[in-house]
Amino acid sequence: MILILLIAAIFGFVLSTTLFLKKSTNTTATRILGSFYFLLSVYALQAYIIDGGYLEHFTWFFLWPLLPYNLLFVPIYYYFKVIITDQLEWQQEEIFLFIPFFLGLIDVGYVYLQPDSFYNNIISQAISSPQYRLEAEYWLLSLDQHLLMRHLWQFSVLVALMPQILSFINKEGNDKLKSVLNKWLLIFWGTLMLMAILASTYAIEKIFEWNLFQSFVIIGKNGGIVTLILYMVLFLIGIIPIYFPSILHGYPQSVKPSRNTITENLKFGLNKQEVGAKLESLKENKLYLNQNFNLTACAKELDMPSHHISYFLEQQYGLSFADYKSTLRIEHVKKLIKEGFLENNTIDALAEECGYASGTSLSITFKSHVGVRPREYAISLK
Repeated sequence: MILILLIAAIFGFVLSTTLFLKKSTNTTATRILGSFYFLLSVYALQAYIIDGGYLEHFTWFFLWPLLPYNLLFVPIYYYFKVIITDQLEWQQEEIFLFIPFFLGLIDVGYVYLQPDSFYNNIISQAISSPQYRLEAEYWLLSLDQHLLMRHLWQFSVLVALMPQILSFINKEGNDKLKSVLNKWLLIFWGTLMLMAILASTYAIEKIFEWNLFQSFVIIGKNGGIVTLILYMVLFLIGIIPIYFPSILHGYPQSVKPSRNTITENLKFGLNKQEVGAKLESLKENKLYLNQNFNLTACAKELDMPSHHISYFLEQQYGLSFADYKSTLRIEHVKKLIKEGFLENNTIDALAEECGYASGTSLSITFKSHVGVRPREYAISLK
């Protein structure tokens, strides 16, 4: 069962790397989520090393992780906050989030300032009796008290966020992407809450030497049902994003504009200048003239999720992707006609030049946009 921790750590490192490097609609949210998965991966990896009996080969990997672990719930808080409010804004009262970190900083600093024998005794105890490693005494708090404190903070943060999450979920309920995001937020919140409860229970058992749950021996002679479920929850947190690939791209919150309304300043994640520049590059290279050019091909070319492109076009121009592509093609058709293309070529040749399967298809589309057929348009120019 210890392998669950290693698998969770590997998944977490891969996911955190992807979240840091992937281009996203809401870069802030995805990178904050990436930082959480990085911390979780280190957390799971250390648990695997200690519980698997490998600490003697990695003695340096014991004390200092207390500091990042005491920040584990901080990216959780800010991830939900950015998703809900679509902005990252510091508020003075949020200093409360960092109390476990400050206490950990004092204790870690205290241990490192002691003679080497002090730290060596802690390491020796953790190697010889991993089940008692949480009893290590620092200065302000013992290791099991640090464990309890950070997960109580995690529990408190999740409880405080719940009303805001529910309010956010109730908005724009008919949007398909929003529905996926709603499901992800609830499952993510639920597994994090379960993790906080189990880890707090585990710490309380260690502090007060209770054996209520330890009687269900499952993991070795010192394991228990709480440990097993906690391992499983860490594993689930590490792999559930596989079921929600859209979180890798982020989600643009939106206020639906009226048709044909041009939004001057796109908020909610999408960068108007950046996406606009990509579309201009696409126009300059005339990729829309390829017959196989569709939304999927466009998304690949722009390195953006297809639903983000559709969202941007709707928000900025009030157009679907199909209408946007047709507009670009028709403009090119008109340009060629003005340059005299039809004087020496057929409608079918013009259609092939502009990405249409046939002259008939071109004529129908052209008339729907311009009001006359290509030949009639050419005559009108004369």
